[in-house]
Amino acid sequence: MKPNATNGRYLKWFNDIEKELWRLFALFGDLCARCALQTLADSESGRREGRADWCCCMIDNQVHDNWQALNANQNRFDSGWYEKLQRLELGRMPGNGPCPALGPTGCQLKKVRPITCTTQLCNKMLAVLNKLDLVKCPAHSALQIEDFLELPDILPALYGTARKPQRVSLNEVEQYLATVRELRFRFRAIPAADRQAAIDAVADQYGLKIKT
Repeated sequence: MKPNATNGRYLKWFNDIEKELWRLFALFGDLCARCALQTLADSESGRREGRADWCCCMIDNQVHDNWQALNANQNRFDSGWYEKLQRLELGRMPGNGPCPALGPTGCQLKKVRPITCTTQLCNKMLAVLNKLDLVKCPAHSALQIEDFLELPDILPALYGTARKPQRVSLNEVEQYLATVRELRFRFRAIPAADRQAAIDAVADQYGLKIKT
């Protein structure tokens, strides 16, 4: 079977990996919500310093940056997906934000988001993981998960953005899932109070004053 952007099996494998990553991200609790609320407060108050640390969905626009592949993949589920997005009235934000998929309760794309959205950990997430001794990596800027975990380079092929045709095996998908799952299990094994203490410490470090 020739790999292509609308390969149903590849998209399913991508979604399987995506869901496993979201389970990992869920262990960060309300960190993203606190970051978003603080970003909104800072923007409304006219604050400009520290904008590089603002909520990534508010200062980035992966929907338009990855439009061709994203639109092709989303159209498999709903041809009117883009018109149905509820836009937040945030005005002009730094960079190319806000992302049009950002809604009142978070991302409105329920599957096969752009690869960066699926695999990127912000500097605050990385700081939490480092504080808990789960990883050893730089935490001064966002990284893709493959920057600090050894993972097979398969997501572009699964998503349809690989520069050259690439066959992906089920074994590679299972290897990717197992590696992410192992980190998640180690994260989850840490007592909830200790996880929250690390999250609160990082939130204080980055000036996230608003709690959800």
